[in-house]
Amino acid sequence: MKFKNIITQKKENVGLLKIHRTKEKNSLNIETSQEILNAFLEFENDKNIKCIMITGDKKFFSPGADVSELKDLTSITAKKKGLFSYFDQIEKIKIPIVSAVEGFALGGGLELCLMTDFIIASQNAKFGQPEINIGLIPGIGGTQRLKQYAGKSNAKYLCMSGEIISSKQAYEMGIVSLIIDNVNFENKCYEIVKKISEKPKSNLIEIKRLINLDKKFVEGAKEERNIFYKLLDSKNKKIGIESFLNKTTPNWDD
Repeated sequence: MKFKNIITQKKENVGLLKIHRTKEKNSLNIETSQEILNAFLEFENDKNIKCIMITGDKKFFSPGADVSELKDLTSITAKKKGLFSYFDQIEKIKIPIVSAVEGFALGGGLELCLMTDFIIASQNAKFGQPEINIGLIPGIGGTQRLKQYAGKSNAKYLCMSGEIISSKQAYEMGIVSLIIDNVNFENKCYEIVKKISEKPKSNLIEIKRLINLDKKFVEGAKEERNIFYKLLDSKNKKIGIESFLNKTTPNWDD
């Protein structure tokens, strides 16, 4: 399958996916989310692939949603276009997925990482949920997944402050599993993922399924999504995005 916004490769028993929207700094629009899901499904349906590794580039894994796309979305059009529908299906992928983050993973970029099974970060990697800075909140399960990884207090801090943290801070919070030095980062990550891909595929699938069992998450994520849609129609979303695009300080409505 040919893709516009990502690059895929099959190497031994590993499926490799690189987000590749250079001009847009790897921001995630609906088309890109669809391509990511389709690539994951293609890997999953390949009997030789046991594990997936997703990467970005040296500066940006992904800074999150494409703000130019969000700008004109309302709650109605977002639902109609399926803003999150492709990302919602990623957790149905049965084989392990590992995020290798070398640059910024912010907003939807971090939420995408949190959908995967664990995160390997470079010493230069940065993480955050800055949606509040454009008058929104996380909408792909960020509030719910972050508290599972980092605890309620850290999740509140990241989502309320919009602060961007280092890989060391993310590791200390429990968001990142491993930190690797920057030299030959992707190759080193691949070697880790390759070791996992050498294990029995059926066992990997069952381990992932059992650890992911969580009925409460579904209810919390649904409520988060409803609030996100509501905020798409808010004055603060308009103020925040216009300030972001114009590089000015927002004057919030409340």
